[in-house]
Amino acid sequence: MKKRILLIDDSKTQLNTLKLLLAKAGHEVYTANDGLEGYQIASCIKPDLIVSDIIMPNINGYQLCRLLKGEEATKNIPVILLTILNKKLDKFWGMRAGADAYLNKDLGFDALVAQINAIAEKTPSLPSPDEDDIQQCIIENSGIQQKIHDILDQALIESTIANEFRNLSEFITKEKVITEGIFSIISSIIDFNAAGVFFNNRDDKKIKNLNIVFSDIVFTESLPKEIEQDFFTNFFSGMDIKNGELLISNKLFEDINLNSEVKPVKIKTIDCLKSKIIVPIVYDNQVLGGIALYHTDENKFNPSTKLFNIILNELKLLMRVKWLYSETQFLAITDELTTLYNRRFFQQTIEREFSRAKRYGNPLSLAIIDIDHFKNVNDSYGHQLGDKVLEEISKLIKNYLRKTDYVARYGGEEIAAIFPETELNAAVIPLERLQKSIKELKFFHEGKHISVTVSIGVSSVNEETKDSKELIENADKALYRAKNAGRDKIEVFKVEQKAANRK
Repeated sequence: MKKRILLIDDSKTQLNTLKLLLAKAGHEVYTANDGLEGYQIASCIKPDLIVSDIIMPNINGYQLCRLLKGEEATKNIPVILLTILNKKLDKFWGMRAGADAYLNKDLGFDALVAQINAIAEKTPSLPSPDEDDIQQCIIENSGIQQKIHDILDQALIESTIANEFRNLSEFITKEKVITEGIFSIISSIIDFNAAGVFFNNRDDKKIKNLNIVFSDIVFTESLPKEIEQDFFTNFFSGMDIKNGELLISNKLFEDINLNSEVKPVKIKTIDCLKSKIIVPIVYDNQVLGGIALYHTDENKFNPSTKLFNIILNELKLLMRVKWLYSETQFLAITDELTTLYNRRFFQQTIEREFSRAKRYGNPLSLAIIDIDHFKNVNDSYGHQLGDKVLEEISKLIKNYLRKTDYVARYGGEEIAAIFPETELNAAVIPLERLQKSIKELKFFHEGKHISVTVSIGVSSVNEETKDSKELIENADKALYRAKNAGRDKIEVFKVEQKAANRK
């Protein structure tokens, strides 16, 4: 099948020989003596196939290929690179430059033509342009050198932006530093009056921070909260942000705004910010974070630009690294089987919450949940069923308790639940519903139905509770009473019980 093929080579002998052989094979052949001329002709004639040498003056075959693949009009034209270079690195560069094939000149002309023909047969034919149009195009493209310089400058800008983002990854443990770095990079590329960056965390107990910065505006006290509401409501529905926190990082722009001759615009509500773009950063169906930009001018942002896409791609990489770091931290405090917090995290949390309760006079309750006769389950039905029982009960406990409560695997079959800012009676209510639902769970082993129950001991902080250790001991004593009373019960530790024990 006849194809329009563009040959590019600075060797006239090789160029003319290949042209003769390909024309003899029935193709329409165009030629260029170097990469610049080849780029100009390719832009005008839109050939079905381009065959280019690599070692050429002005721009080499690798650079030519990158230029062609970077242009909308020529990016889909197959490119074959010819060379006498045979190192692995040469082939690597050829493929990374976007070449569709990489042929060695040492094959000989007949073998080269045979392979070019084979590739040409698989290449779809494009409409042939009019000859007059081609000549006009070549005349108009006389400033091709400047165009190439512009493309290379653009590539340098893109590479610099990417490097700026990637340099931030060394501060992955310092969210404030990363956030200010992101704001700094974006502000040097895009004009905005307000911007927000959010990093999600593998541990859903972590505070959801929306980092906000303002530029060239004077804003009311309520505006940051309006932006937070807008940010999470529009694109992050279902995400619990009740324990969220707004962090305003305006120091970055203070000096710029003070020295600026532009008078800041007064903004009363979010409605004054007429342009906005809010983009969730998602990878593998997991929300890693998000970015928001606002401006007082209409139609300020264009998310389809190449630079904006580079920013989003680099943000995705940075947020993936931060998410993986948070996941590593989460795994260090999580029990592998139940996915509940582990005992080490429980000890740290109960001490922190106890100190907070004592300092501010807030209530704090603790429950220890023990699976009744769990050893018999393991001995009679095997550890696999025992693990299944633990997993299902742990899942049920997490579903029944609030997201602000902490649930940890305290011991083998013991699970501890911390209820911050919760009175004793208020903690018992969900525990009673939980106990009933656990009894309704159905487990099966070899066709036999198995049910389990739990005993629960509950305690709370009072004036006499000296430390978190005593709070745990009190819950443990209440659990012991529940077991002695026949199991499948909830017992609470009361101050009068403590006095009775002393007597």
